[in-house]
Amino acid sequence: MTSQSEVGTDWVREQLKHGEAVFFIEVRHAGDRDLAVMKARGALRLTSDQASKQIAEIPKKGTLVVYSSAPDDEPATLFARQLLNHGFTAVHVLTGGFKAYLSAGLPVEDIGEGRNMSRLRGL
Repeated sequence: MTSQSEVGTDWVREQLKHGEAVFFIEVRHAGDRDLAVMKARGALRLTSDQASKQIAEIPKKGTLVVYSSAPDDEPATLFARQLLNHGFTAVHVLTGGFKAYLSAGLPVEDIGEGRNMSRLRGL
């Protein structure tokens, strides 16, 4: 089994710059309230309880970068291990998760649900 590696946004930027096929997977805790309005461009969004059920939908070829918004990237790290156990080899966890990705100015896309949410004041 190949081990997962942690990568930073500079590494991701270089991969994208050189035209590498990078498949992003966002993993969230199942109970988290989803207030997200953006994701990494092209990312597959999963909750931690549904992630293992959707492994068959994930391409085996290419580079996978798993990220989350949770402290210590816990859901991403756990799912990356599952992927490795299912025979995936190029699996990476994005250090700092989506916050780091967004701060680095990497390409994002609107999720769509965010447009339908009303703004919460004072929270």
